[in-house]
Amino acid sequence: MAKTSTTASHGPQGDGVHPEHVRHTHISRGTYYKVFGALMALMALTVGAWWIEGFIALPRLLGVAIAMAIAIAKTTLIVLYFMHVKVSERATQAYAAAAFIGFAIMVIITMVDYFARGWPPPPGPLP
Repeated sequence: MAKTSTTASHGPQGDGVHPEHVRHTHISRGTYYKVFGALMALMALTVGAWWIEGFIALPRLLGVAIAMAIAIAKTTLIVLYFMHVKVSERATQAYAAAAFIGFAIMVIITMVDYFARGWPPPPGPLP
């Protein structure tokens, strides 16, 4: 999906390439449009899933799993293409992956704690 182009910039001497810009990679404009289209399609899928959930008796956990899968797909596209992680150096990619995994672990721990405490009692007079 990613189309990249490599350009070299000329240094101040005009005879060669600046050492810091030997290889400068960009994501093409067409790729940005494709990713934007994919994000719009995923947004429509999110709205459609919410709309359909009102008509059919979908288990609540399945609805949450579908919404989370769509959200993870959108997040991955944004991080890879709009945050330029796809064309970054390996170290940057490793830090981004570590941050994403750390965030996922924090969300999992929070959700496990939330479900372990049980649902709050319904409001109203005590039985």
